[in-house]
Amino acid sequence: MIQSVSRRTVQAFLSPRSSYHYNSRFPLLHRCFSFPSGTNTNEENVSTSLNNDDITKEIFDERRNRLWTSLQELEIDAQELDQAAISSLEDPTMGYDNRYGKSAIRTYRSFLFSTKQPTSFSTISATAAANRCARQIQFLLNRHKSHQAEFVRHHDTPQQSSRKTFPIILLLDNVRSAFNVGSIFRTADACGVSLVVTVGITPHPEGSGQEKLNKSALGAERLVPSVHFATTRQALEFLRNEKSDYQIIGMETTERSQLYSNYSYPASGVVLLLGNEVTGVDTDVMNDLDAIVEIPMYGAKNSLNIAACAPVVLYEVLRQWSWSKCEGESNG
Repeated sequence: MIQSVSRRTVQAFLSPRSSYHYNSRFPLLHRCFSFPSGTNTNEENVSTSLNNDDITKEIFDERRNRLWTSLQELEIDAQELDQAAISSLEDPTMGYDNRYGKSAIRTYRSFLFSTKQPTSFSTISATAAANRCARQIQFLLNRHKSHQAEFVRHHDTPQQSSRKTFPIILLLDNVRSAFNVGSIFRTADACGVSLVVTVGITPHPEGSGQEKLNKSALGAERLVPSVHFATTRQALEFLRNEKSDYQIIGMETTERSQLYSNYSYPASGVVLLLGNEVTGVDTDVMNDLDAIVEIPMYGAKNSLNIAACAPVVLYEVLRQWSWSKCEGESNG
């Protein structure tokens, strides 16, 4: 829970230029933040601190109504698109609804919240602007669908059923870089990982950062199953309940870490936990792990990039389970 929030942060959060509209955001603010004692957070006080040039609710509603009419003429479900836009604002870690894609949703939002447009339109110019935006959204939706179809036609191995999998799960704890996550998905596919669990700000295939992730994963993100959780604690509870026979092993440099090649990985299954590139594995969950392993470092830096760490330990797990077993068996 965040303990303090600057005045500018509160203004940005409540401003219609950066959110759906004020009335729905103010209650959400109190659920997201814990204010220090003495902070005045009543609605009247915060409202009067907003800039005078913010978009009013009347202008917002007028823009949305005109855009909805234009979208419906193009047989686009405006209400569903609107809900996808709201969801992308309320929980940015979930990313953009894959039915519409990032570009279409951001274009929809930009039209509603843009301060570049004049705040009052003539009827003709307002309708023309809405029509142009609707056609742009239609183009972006068609392009998004085309890219998805292109993937299905041209991917090397489009069927998940062709993968050999083993009782290995990767847990990515608030990993920052989408390119790192994409690289890890490729490694996960190569090593027969059965599931990738992403947490918090970690980019994931159906959420935040998916476009950059796709560039480095090159389709592996669609072959390896994944699931996303808001917190590391939630992810661990899920794994303890669903995979109770798996050992959860952190990959981190600590005083209690064992050399990764000296640890015996149980054949019943393992969860390998990789942390943030800078802060590492969440210290709040360290004591809940079954073990912690590390890769020896002989240079000045005390760790490798996590995209480089993952294959080192994964292939050690497979080596210990013996190649003959891995070639002859597949476990989900």
